[in-house]
Amino acid sequence: MKLMEIFGLEGAEFNEKMLFFLTAVGLAVLGAIGILSPQWFNDMMMAGYDFVLHNFGWWFMVLGFALLAFSVFMTFSKYGKIRIGGQDAEPEFGLFGWIAMVFTVGYSGSIIIWGVGEPASIMAAPPPEPWPVSGALESMSLSFMFIHEIFPGLAMWYPPFALAFALTIYNRNVDRFKISSMLKPLLGDGDHKYLYWVVDLASLIAIVGGIAATMGFSAQTFDALISDVFNMPGSSLTYILFGLIGLVFLGDVWLGLHKGIQNAARATVILAMISAGFLLVVGPTLSAINIGLDATGIWINNMFRLSFFTDPTAAGDWGHYWTSFWWAWWAAWGIFVGSFVARVSKGRTLRETFVSLVAIPGVFLWIQHSIIGGWVLSPGYVEPVTEAVSSGGIPAAIAEAVNLTPYGLVLAVLFVLVITGYVITSLDSTVFILSSITLGTENPNARNRAWWGVLLAFVGVMTIELPLFSAMQAFPVILAFPFTVFLVAIAFSSYVAARDYFRANVLEDGEEHSSFITRKSEPQPAQKQSQPAPDDD
Repeated sequence: MKLMEIFGLEGAEFNEKMLFFLTAVGLAVLGAIGILSPQWFNDMMMAGYDFVLHNFGWWFMVLGFALLAFSVFMTFSKYGKIRIGGQDAEPEFGLFGWIAMVFTVGYSGSIIIWGVGEPASIMAAPPPEPWPVSGALESMSLSFMFIHEIFPGLAMWYPPFALAFALTIYNRNVDRFKISSMLKPLLGDGDHKYLYWVVDLASLIAIVGGIAATMGFSAQTFDALISDVFNMPGSSLTYILFGLIGLVFLGDVWLGLHKGIQNAARATVILAMISAGFLLVVGPTLSAINIGLDATGIWINNMFRLSFFTDPTAAGDWGHYWTSFWWAWWAAWGIFVGSFVARVSKGRTLRETFVSLVAIPGVFLWIQHSIIGGWVLSPGYVEPVTEAVSSGGIPAAIAEAVNLTPYGLVLAVLFVLVITGYVITSLDSTVFILSSITLGTENPNARNRAWWGVLLAFVGVMTIELPLFSAMQAFPVILAFPFTVFLVAIAFSSYVAARDYFRANVLEDGEEHSSFITRKSEPQPAQKQSQPAPDDD
């Protein structure tokens, strides 16, 4: 077998091979430095993190609000009824499988990790007084969690990418499944190959930043749970756990999108529901419900105040270290989540896709965060958990909360299983999109996907060695920041694509005619494919 075939790059163009090898070498070097010099790597990442948030935190806030307005306009205007793939396109996945994939790829183990970590961290280090809103500190800390992971957060960053990919790849018949293809409605078919290559490279780097943070958060949480709850060697068993995750991931790669990723997503959603229900029963039930409801009132009444809180007259950048960090992480995840959601949403309208990304997950996230946040903020839990997050970081706080809870060992097992499920589904979908962007095809071969998975797992293992949990926060902020300059252009380009498509295809009564659309019964346009072997997917 030739070298390019080993990496799944046979038939790829030179610029596509360069995309793969440059990013792969960068990942390998990043992982090696983190393993060999973790303290130096930690210090460098934190310095970059501080620089970006201090000087450009405002940019993430402004951009997030602009993308929110854009997403709402595109969804609830006349363009919302455009069907991805054309009027005759039929959904490829059933309702539960579709929503499960959208949810698990989009929301990861942060539901547990940051569901504990953010409220506890805000309790330990609240915003400078006067606080942005009145009320109990416990409720305000949880309301910030609602802002960052429910709304407006999830409506800002995922829908623009999903809409742009859907409109350019499946309704405009662009022949390359790449991030740069989203600019073609704006730039036309002229010779912009160098600009397109730079956009694709920046997107790959940003995606790596987003998934690296998630892998790192998960790895250190596994370590803390195994060490502090099960009283076993945490680092060693975390390495073994990541090895098992890698084996399951490789199995998913060869099973493909329908049998592999979809089934892993279904299992993860079911496990998440079981763990939330179990926690509600064995935890401080009444207190959790009351804190969740009180925080909901603060969240709804003060949504924009909390979203734009910077406290410019106070020392430090408290608001940017929370909100701008979250928006940077969303931006990094939005690239591959949006493109993956567009891939699995063919046959659905833009409005249905928005609902699957925002409304349904929003309700589920609100329930989960109310249970988890209410749990760690309840009397008897909040003081020791806050002390743990101050002294040992978020993983230590999670372990402390589990140890305080009746049937804590059972809860810890459920948490490990849920976070493992999220890691697997996130890894599955990430490498699927990384490989698609590299090869320019919506059906990348299994060998190239497997290599991406190995590289990302290597980065995840490296993060176990980093001395501070907070170092993981630097990955999406630093690596996604350069890509944000393209986001405005991508959003405007998708509007141009929707406008042109609507004028050419959608009649006043909502019906579509056959020009300029892809119909299921018609031959598909020629699209560059890296053809997999029969057993690859």
